[in-house]
Amino acid sequence: MAYVEGTPAGYFQLDAATEPGSVEIAYFGLAPDAIGQGLGKHLLSCAVRDAWALGPKRVWLHTCTLDHPHALPNYQKRGFVPYKTETYEVNFKS
Repeated sequence: MAYVEGTPAGYFQLDAATEPGSVEIAYFGLAPDAIGQGLGKHLLSCAVRDAWALGPKRVWLHTCTLDHPHALPNYQKRGFVPYKTETYEVNFKS
């Protein structure tokens, strides 16, 4: 969990049980007020560091077009590379 002046600003959750020998950054997010302050760079670096500290062969995550536009560039700057691209159609019902 990341805090700014005592207020929660972001979090990540690691999952080492999804696939043997790997750690997934299963959840990663920032509070709306924390976006654009550079906190995402630091928090993702902490998530990657903590994931590798568990001793996996691979660290991975999912992203999608619903994520913030800066998410993918942030992931790539921290060393992630696209592995697979999939297209889904989602129909939202009101």
